[in-house]
Amino acid sequence: MQREIKYWYLRNYDLFSNLTKEQINDLSGISKFVRMKKGHTIYFASDQVKRVYFLINGKIKISEMDQSGNEMIKDILLTGDLFGEISFNMLTLSHEYAEILSSEVILCTFTMDEFEELMQKHPMLCLNFTKKIGDKLRKLEHRHANLVFKDVKERLKDFLKMWAINEGKDTPEGVLIKNYLTHNEIASLISSSRQTVTTIINELKEEGALSYSRSQIVIPNIAVLS
Repeated sequence: MQREIKYWYLRNYDLFSNLTKEQINDLSGISKFVRMKKGHTIYFASDQVKRVYFLINGKIKISEMDQSGNEMIKDILLTGDLFGEISFNMLTLSHEYAEILSSEVILCTFTMDEFEELMQKHPMLCLNFTKKIGDKLRKLEHRHANLVFKDVKERLKDFLKMWAINEGKDTPEGVLIKNYLTHNEIASLISSSRQTVTTIINELKEEGALSYSRSQIVIPNIAVLS
């Protein structure tokens, strides 16, 4: 990828948007950009050289396999997020991997050694990165609090509400979400079972809280999920 295109992607990425032209040029010279298609898997936890990945565009699913070989979905990442073998044990486990959910993604990646050197050189980058990690920790704490204090129905309602806020589009019928997750995947994200999620979704449909199909979800009044 040409350096000018790298610069444009980095300039428009939230984490780097307040850096100077010289600082972004510095990042452009070191960064590696890759395009990947839907279904491609990145086994970043097993990389010999640890890397950090910045999601420039697209959607990614972070998962791991349990001892029985079952997939456990840890998170869904959207444009502007990051992942990889970050030096925070609570953020990544040794068997995690990333799977592309959208038709294509664009990733910017650095080795951890490269990125740590850049943060030492550019304090504003270090501050931005620290804030981003703080956001990820707060998201993780929110999920843990839901597990402790909320039942499955309330966790599902909270998940649907956040999904609508992050990806929904306003329509005359309500907030429309493009549905790309199965009941089993939603169950994994809220620590439940597919059967329970299916039952609760049917309950919410009967209550008029949403309409649900394989392709889309419409929530007439998002406040009902609060």
